[in-house]
Amino acid sequence: MKKVGRTLVVAATTTGLALVATGCANNVIGADGPQPGIAAQVEDTEITLDELTEVVDGLCTLQASDPSAATTSRAFAQSRILEAWVGSLVDAEFAEDRDLDVTTQNPGLELAPGWDDVDEDDRDSLRAYVEAYVFSLAVQEAAADETPDPTEYDITINPRFDAKLEDRVLVPAGDQLSVPVSGEASLETEAPTPEMLQDLPDDELCGKRPEAQEAPPIPLG
Repeated sequence: MKKVGRTLVVAATTTGLALVATGCANNVIGADGPQPGIAAQVEDTEITLDELTEVVDGLCTLQASDPSAATTSRAFAQSRILEAWVGSLVDAEFAEDRDLDVTTQNPGLELAPGWDDVDEDDRDSLRAYVEAYVFSLAVQEAAADETPDPTEYDITINPRFDAKLEDRVLVPAGDQLSVPVSGEASLETEAPTPEMLQDLPDDELCGKRPEAQEAPPIPLG
């Protein structure tokens, strides 16, 4: 993908899972969308499916190493990461169009607990995602009350996810019947409950498996 060409700053949180993206429009791609292998595209900047998977892998490794991080499903993590990444790229395009003077600091990703456990193949994509998100936060601060108009930008989402951007978040599209979408590929846009997380296999969890909650005692009278 085209990297955001700026010095990026801020001691940033690396979870990315509880973050809501900004500046996204109601866009769903059809036959004229990105080429195979592309998860999403904002103008000329592409997020590949491999990069998305690498970021999910990397962030979930960091989640598992952080005792304060909430556990979620990999499917929900993927949804929130893609949502935040697309929004960050919109902010980057907006900053370039407005010639904003945006200053950031190194996110300090290598200092995050669990960084040494992140697979080397996942690190470049993880850096790109975190830096893009950190830069978008700085853009929002620099722009003050002005926000991007997403309709000014060409935003596309791969139809395999059966999702669209609405009110700045990814929601199920439910209308791309001509595109085969598997349960594994489609995005999970609702956060899983603790009960759902307990039932997930380890390879579908993002973070540590939550401890089972004891059932309350049954009243005897």
